[in-house]
Amino acid sequence: MDFIPISKLPEKIGYSVNIRGWLHHVRHQGKLIFFVIRDSSGYVQAVAKLEAFNEEDGYTLAQNLTRETAVNATGKIKKDVRAPYNGIELQLSSIRPVINIASPELEYEIRPDSGPQVLADKRHLVLRGERTSDIIRVRDLVTRSLREFFFQRNFTEVTPPTIVQTQVEGGSTLFSFKYFDQEAYLTQSSQLYLETLLPSFENVFCVLPSFRAEKSRTRRHLTEYTHIEAEMAWFEFDDLLEFMEDMIIHVYEFLIPNPLIKKFNLNLQVPIKPFERVSYHKAIELLREFNIKGETGEFLEYGDDITEGPERALVDTINKPTFLTHFPLGMKPFYMKVNTENPKIMNAADLLLPGVGEIIGGSQREDDLERLVAGYKREGLDLNTYYWYTDQRKYGSVPHSGFGLGLERLVQAILSLEHIRDACLYPRLINRATP
Repeated sequence: MDFIPISKLPEKIGYSVNIRGWLHHVRHQGKLIFFVIRDSSGYVQAVAKLEAFNEEDGYTLAQNLTRETAVNATGKIKKDVRAPYNGIELQLSSIRPVINIASPELEYEIRPDSGPQVLADKRHLVLRGERTSDIIRVRDLVTRSLREFFFQRNFTEVTPPTIVQTQVEGGSTLFSFKYFDQEAYLTQSSQLYLETLLPSFENVFCVLPSFRAEKSRTRRHLTEYTHIEAEMAWFEFDDLLEFMEDMIIHVYEFLIPNPLIKKFNLNLQVPIKPFERVSYHKAIELLREFNIKGETGEFLEYGDDITEGPERALVDTINKPTFLTHFPLGMKPFYMKVNTENPKIMNAADLLLPGVGEIIGGSQREDDLERLVAGYKREGLDLNTYYWYTDQRKYGSVPHSGFGLGLERLVQAILSLEHIRDACLYPRLINRATP
């Protein structure tokens, strides 16, 4: 038996077809039974009438089918502008379960008013829902668009290790464990490894999980997230900012024509270059000007960390993609380049999007050996542990830059999701590592 993907059914009006999939919805209306059948390509409404069935017991079986039953179905395709999804209807002559009829308990396990904990416990079933699966499809499109952008610019995709013995973003957020007889960590970032590849490939990127043991309960934090990271040789700071602008614009241009985006009723607009550029010093002034205070209820002073709340309020007020740049020396990690004109600041930038805040952290990397060693000492790091990273400054150092993008945060920003947990398959949070 040949089965037709649901997405191809509009081409088969007037023909009898066989399809297979899962019952997304079941509704009884008098002697009619309305089904919505789902496969990986889409949805179609199907209707069962007793007189259209080849066998009466087949219709009786159809009456007992429940939501999420996997079925094989046969019927004729009819155009019907009233039908949801695609303006066609499948008039059934047969519909049977593939193996068994799904348990009716599903109707009671997940309700429209289910709370976050119930939805998290039942995530394996929630993923079958239309909105949730559409979010994952958008996530896939975002990933594809980013890969396309990198490949268009002759990047090489690589796979650095996730078991490491060095820190990148500070020791307080490391997940540590015993690696045989040694101490090891789950990676916070693949950046240092990517930098070692520049003399061979010049431009590299990876799409891998990163792990942060942050005890945060905010709507934009995960303990495991998909990190899209890139490192580029011969890139000065301004080159980096322009590259990130082009990348985000490419993603939006890739997404906007897709019909899936319109299902979210979004009025997405392609960002316009150049993005807003606000130095850390200027940001402190703007926070006061906009009457935005820190978590303590006081205005932030120069040298204070601009935490999530004030950061998001700042970019929401500016209301456009914004680079927050040139942080004070020591506020950012050791590998970020000290500004040659003002050694009290670093050539670092976070890209903020309205509604979410930071989605990318990047910088020009420190290419001077003495300043890199000074960075190790400033943060109390063991130089011997980083010998392989230090060697990059001994043997052919060049100006170079890079960044890390949080995929889930970008999806959250694009779809205006309230919580980042909706942007991934199985969210890992401070209080959750299951299912």
